[in-house]
Amino acid sequence: MKKNKDTHRSVARTLNLLRFGWFFNFFMMIAPVIVLVYTQKGITVGDFFLIQALFRVSAFLFEIPSGYLSDRFSRRRILILGVIVHMFGYATLAMAYGFWQIVLGEAILGVASALFSGTLEAYTYDLLKRDNAQKNFLKEFGSITTYSQAASFSAAILGGILFPIIGGSAILWTEALLCLITIGLLLFIPELTEVKRKKAKNKSDIADVVGITYNTLKNPKLRNFILFPALFGGFTIILLWILQPVMESAHIPLALFGVYFGINQFSCIVFSKFAYKICAKLGEKTVSLLTIFSIILGAVLTLIVLNTTNMMIIYPACAIMAIVPAIRILNNLQYNTLIHHDIDSKERGTVLSTRAMVGTVFGAVMLSCAKLLLDNFGMEPTMIFTLLMTTLLFWSLNKVKKYLK
Repeated sequence: MKKNKDTHRSVARTLNLLRFGWFFNFFMMIAPVIVLVYTQKGITVGDFFLIQALFRVSAFLFEIPSGYLSDRFSRRRILILGVIVHMFGYATLAMAYGFWQIVLGEAILGVASALFSGTLEAYTYDLLKRDNAQKNFLKEFGSITTYSQAASFSAAILGGILFPIIGGSAILWTEALLCLITIGLLLFIPELTEVKRKKAKNKSDIADVVGITYNTLKNPKLRNFILFPALFGGFTIILLWILQPVMESAHIPLALFGVYFGINQFSCIVFSKFAYKICAKLGEKTVSLLTIFSIILGAVLTLIVLNTTNMMIIYPACAIMAIVPAIRILNNLQYNTLIHHDIDSKERGTVLSTRAMVGTVFGAVMLSCAKLLLDNFGMEPTMIFTLLMTTLLFWSLNKVKKYLK
């Protein structure tokens, strides 16, 4: 009985360390003004979308290796390494000027993103298994996500205020310093040695990781659980990053950029906090269908804002446009939980990195298409293209719905 109580306390304490650690790691004051900061550093809006695509290419290259390393050696150490790399990425961007220097900084952040992506979820799920509480994963990981989104919300408001005063580079240096707090907190989380993957007999590490990835994508259930949120994420990232140039073209005051990004981040808090309740109440199929209609709504409202000068329409439309990309949080939590219940602990990090890799590829492709359309045709044709491509989401949902409740 005492051992059970000690385990429960240890798990609860570690969950709190993860919540506060991710709060500081995602206190991103730069986010609401990042397009403006980068254009001041010598790039175009189209370049920004290409840079975001290259960020995803960088993440893609490290997704599978990072997940496998977390399974074979240490999820705790991979998390700490991820935050260290995150810190260096911000420092590089603070000193950057011009396209290639910004690409370098974003590439470093992409590596950090790969180190985090599957590892944090795998660590959290197997931490809960220590206490036989893995059924609470959606709720507990939703809570960790809520803390990170609360940080993003607070930082968005603060970033919009500070940017005109201290400038983008000073904000980026502050972001780098905040990573040190996260590193300090993660030093106190325990190792999960019981889920460490042993070296496969008569098989190299490379062959082992390729085998796990191949079997994951070959499995029709896991493949569809991965495909739908990957497609959905590609659409939401376009809607998120198009918001700033749309607001600029609509002559919304710069001071309100932080407010609108704050609306986005507050929406993320709500969706992460209540994801498990929303899925339980409405059902997985209904929630998935509603998320698709939210993308359509966001694209239509973007077109409306681009074709009107009526501020009574523009202000509320931009608020809804800010909310729509946040639904990605709900979508991710829903499908990641389904994936967790169908995979083995000793492969969890690699499988989740495979999922992240597929999402990264779709995000990079969508952002690259947006770059070409923005540079050659403008924002309105880009959004018309986005709207037409939502048919892919209905196709993907049709593939996955037989596995949903």
